[in-house]
Amino acid sequence: MPQKGRPSGLRRRRLLGVSTTIRVDEKTRDRFAALSKATGRPMTELLDEAADALERRLFFEQFSSRYAELRGDSRAWAEIEAERVGESPSLGDGSR
Repeated sequence: MPQKGRPSGLRRRRLLGVSTTIRVDEKTRDRFAALSKATGRPMTELLDEAADALERRLFFEQFSSRYAELRGDSRAWAEIEAERVGESPSLGDGSR
């Protein structure tokens, strides 16, 4: 029997959002369980945080890769440098 004032069953799932099951090997599950115990946070929260970190890492890896490509194109790089020179006075701090 549900406690008074606490949502239960389907209503509770609707309030908390939809969840699903993902398959991970036992070693990964144990790692997240240990992290959960060490931090006092639920494994779902830790998985969200891990996904966010991976997304950020991929973004910056792709950013760096494209930046390197741009820098390898002398014509395009010269345009970037010219643009920076044109913008530097607007910074007002003498940086470039």
